Amino acid sequence: MSSILLVPSRARGNGSGHLMRCFDLAKRLGAIAAVYLPYSAEKGERGYAELQLAFPNDLGAVRVLPSLEGMRFSLVVLDKRETSLEELRFWEAYGPVAALDEGGEARAFASYLIDILPRVARPRAAGRAFRTDARGSAANKTALGFLSLPLKRRQVTPRRAERVLVSFGGEDSAGLTERFLALAVDTGRLTAKAVTVVSGALTAQNGHAGGSGAIGKRGGITMLGPVQDLKEKLHGFDLVVTQFGITAYEAAWAGCAVLLLNPSPYHEKLSKAAGFPTLGRADGVSAAKKNDTALNSIGELAQRCTLLAPDKRDDLAAFLKNLAPTHAGPCPSCGAGQAQVIYRAERKSYRRCARCGLVSMAYFFKRENPYTESSYFFDDYKAQYGRTYLEDLPKLRRMASERLDRIAPCLRSAAEPIVLDVGCAYGAFLAEAHKRGWHAIGSDVSSQAVDYVRTSLNIPAFVADFTASGNDGFYPRGVDCLSMWYVIEHFDELGKVLRRVRALLKDGGVFAFSTPSCLGISARARPADFWERSPDDHYTVWNPKSVRRILKTWGFDVQSIRVTGHHPERFPGVTDNERSWSYKAAGLASRLFGLGDTFECYAVKRGSN
Repeated sequence: MSSILLVPSRARGNGSGHLMRCFDLAKRLGAIAAVYLPYSAEKGERGYAELQLAFPNDLGAVRVLPSLEGMRFSLVVLDKRETSLEELRFWEAYGPVAALDEGGEARAFASYLIDILPRVARPRAAGRAFRTDARGSAANKTALGFLSLPLKRRQVTPRRAERVLVSFGGEDSAGLTERFLALAVDTGRLTAKAVTVVSGALTAQNGHAGGSGAIGKRGGITMLGPVQDLKEKLHGFDLVVTQFGITAYEAAWAGCAVLLLNPSPYHEKLSKAAGFPTLGRADGVSAAKKNDTALNSIGELAQRCTLLAPDKRDDLAAFLKNLAPTHAGPCPSCGAGQAQVIYRAERKSYRRCARCGLVSMAYFFKRENPYTESSYFFDDYKAQYGRTYLEDLPKLRRMASERLDRIAPCLRSAAEPIVLDVGCAYGAFLAEAHKRGWHAIGSDVSSQAVDYVRTSLNIPAFVADFTASGNDGFYPRGVDCLSMWYVIEHFDELGKVLRRVRALLKDGGVFAFSTPSCLGISARARPADFWERSPDDHYTVWNPKSVRRILKTWGFDVQSIRVTGHHPERFPGVTDNERSWSYKAAGLASRLFGLGDTFECYAVKRGSN
């Protein structure tokens, strides 16, 4: 059974929204979810005892974990506002990480990223080696409807500010409640009896004006302590005054007019980008003028805010429950962690390892095998190349002959070299090796392809999964050459594959393979399109620059690399006209600068000594 760990921010100054969201998710996820709340607290954080006083009902309704020793989860959800790389490394030890509305260093490194609230770019902070608006930091999933929106909504658009709710979250560390009341009530712009002030669960513990009795001294103001499920009370107010965040959108969804007063320039920037009316952080005179304008046009304000609400209600708990991360851990080649994400889509993330340079794919939803035996070699192949695999055999055999020409000089003298072709398909490479007098053996997961190789080509072949541990006995050892033509990218356990390749080859044996390149013109000219189109069963994406370093760690020395798959028509501004000067120039540039979309690698196994 899947298990989900919810990790909210407990930092002072971060408000209660992260806590409340995790409590709500835990309730809706039920037995599979738990909230991490340790008994002890680091400096600047709130401990369990303090949170228990502030949220007794919520803590009594969810499963709380004060310690995680020896535990592992199918998903760790970080709702911490800003997470450092050091923190991310800590949490990745407990399971694949999905981050909510992340604004810290972890934004560019978390396996999965969900943005609920709209974002704007933040400047690089001193000492930080990242930008939150950097390439690859766009979220896998963006959905304003993931907010826990109120069920109750106004039926009539408000016309006057007869009932005003002032709520600056569970903490109000900037004392915004007092600032607004001084601006609106003390100046007579609002009557005290029209105003209801909600004191958050953490406000009174901060010791600032927003949590003292100063507000209540204004006669007529209704004071409320922490309100259980405040969002369901919003529809009863004409105007909700808050800061940019969850409450603003809840109020807009409920049909209220919304007016913001923000604690920082960044919140102000977010408010303006989202379109909310705001008093900003201006001086009293300017803010007063804005206040007058807003309070005199409540109906218009409400209509404007309604347009900012989500289009529909989405279920974040159900979405998280359906996430099934695969290969979202360390680099499959070198085992290093915290690879930077270079592309995100709802179903997958591509991450580049900082140590070895390999790009690997993490996938997040359950899926069926994308191919059947017949579709892969016939329907799908024809859709891509204009002919079936069997119809393409003459061309494939010519390519195989060229590859054998490159392998032969790398081989140690052998009368009849033994070549094992893993993923042999319908045997083009095996047929050419056999023609040269080599002892050719093939393997494939397709029984139809293996039958063809055995019966039509009279070459030994067998059906087996190269990564399955139970298949050791099928594969011959001490082979002179092991080849994989457009196969290696399909293996999801690369370390196991390279370890087995080394075990099967004799010292000095050749490992030859071809694979797509993420340094070709397609990836350079249209990177987003390249990564989106990269097949979902290509778990690793290689390039000619990093392949030497990767294979060296596994005991191979690369002898040669041949960049292939040159497509001049994929260069920007070049048409598919082979006679045009631009097509010819692009083709020449592709070969000179190695911009082909695929490459071949020929490596030799180093000796044991």
